[in-house]
Amino acid sequence: MRVVYIDIDSLRPDHLGAYGYDRATSPNIDRLAEDSVIFDRYYAANSPCMPSRAALISGRYGVNNGVATHGPDGRTLSSPYHWEGFDGDLREYWTLPELFYNERVPTAGVSSFPRHTAPWFYHVWHQFHTPQEPEDQVAEWPVGRGFQTPRAEHVSDIGLSVLEDMDDEFFLYLQYWDPHIPYYRSEEEIDRFRDPPLPPYPTEEQIEDENHWVEGTGTDITSLEEYEEMLAHYDAEIHYADEHVGRVLDYLEEEGLYDETLIVVSADHGEEFGEHGGYQTHWAAHEGTNRVPLIVKPPASAAVETGCRSELVTNVDVAPTLADYAGFDAPEAWQGRSLRPLIAGEATEWRDYVVFEHGLFVAQRAIRTDRWKLLRTYHPGIWPERFSDVALYDLEEDPWEQENVADDHPELVTKLRGKMTEWVEDHVGREGDPLMSAAINGPMGYKVAANEWNSYKYL
Repeated sequence: MRVVYIDIDSLRPDHLGAYGYDRATSPNIDRLAEDSVIFDRYYAANSPCMPSRAALISGRYGVNNGVATHGPDGRTLSSPYHWEGFDGDLREYWTLPELFYNERVPTAGVSSFPRHTAPWFYHVWHQFHTPQEPEDQVAEWPVGRGFQTPRAEHVSDIGLSVLEDMDDEFFLYLQYWDPHIPYYRSEEEIDRFRDPPLPPYPTEEQIEDENHWVEGTGTDITSLEEYEEMLAHYDAEIHYADEHVGRVLDYLEEEGLYDETLIVVSADHGEEFGEHGGYQTHWAAHEGTNRVPLIVKPPASAAVETGCRSELVTNVDVAPTLADYAGFDAPEAWQGRSLRPLIAGEATEWRDYVVFEHGLFVAQRAIRTDRWKLLRTYHPGIWPERFSDVALYDLEEDPWEQENVADDHPELVTKLRGKMTEWVEDHVGREGDPLMSAAINGPMGYKVAANEWNSYKYL
């Protein structure tokens, strides 16, 4: 079994051609998408970076794996390796790379992410490479934060060298920080993306309203021109990352490996661009942050019906999906479902809602159904005036989450809150609900923002 998982940080689906964007930001990802299944309603079960990747590799929701935020509270993945008196089967709690490793499939990771105080991420791989930030830019960053600036070119260089030494089977994970801020593209690269297509929100009036911008979340955008320039920079970064993803795809094709390789392109979280007043930030469980792309090209020997899927899925579903294609039994503690039947186009009874969270700058849990989204805020961070304890959005009429209609639908709010409570009870781990701990103690980003925000601007 050959697997290549491509993880692109801060990537919004609505800035990819495969998801309908009308700028050529992603020609290589788009050509992969032609052979793939595109999941339109795919969510990071937890956001941002550390909680999202914990959910991905553990196959468990943050409420179970213990990682709901960054910093000290996110450094340990809840598992038998840290429990006293555990006498069960360790296999039940293997991570995704650990499963492939123990099944003797060569595993390799290329990512500087473990420097994000996430030592659990490089637990049990055959090899793990940590690309380093360009030397001439170290001085621009607060101490320890340069790990977020390795270039896509370097990631692909290492990834290709790893692929050259791989045998018939492998699991390769490639993580690109671009297009995470800060943006480094040249004027020439940015020029082609200037005058970008504009979404309906934020409106020009909102952008120019000084009360719309949420201080402490990212860049202060005060005019439509500044907003357009920001989007052009973001699109240029996506195009740069796509170029180097293309090098990996080209190699697989040239070596005759493409057809029988399972290739996945996704992201850890998206980015807010002013929909709720925060620019260049991933700060809440809104769609801009938690909805991410998922593009899956199965091996040619597996059934597939290419095109778009509308089922509600999360990144906790990825681990059992890859295990399914590899022919491995998923560890019993994993909480997701294999997407393989959906990829094959089989008639499948699927879940009617998903639950996802944000635990860094605020403590929020959301439940999303086909039409509705209920957002519970347990700790508003440094913005108590910005978040209602309960918000309800009609995503069919209001996909940009502009109007809280909770007061108009009290019975629905009660029903969804009940489902959310049941979901927590069904999925919570043996160490309790870490999101509630973040709410009680204050999420890590809130505590930083209240003290030395500028030192941690790029959380």
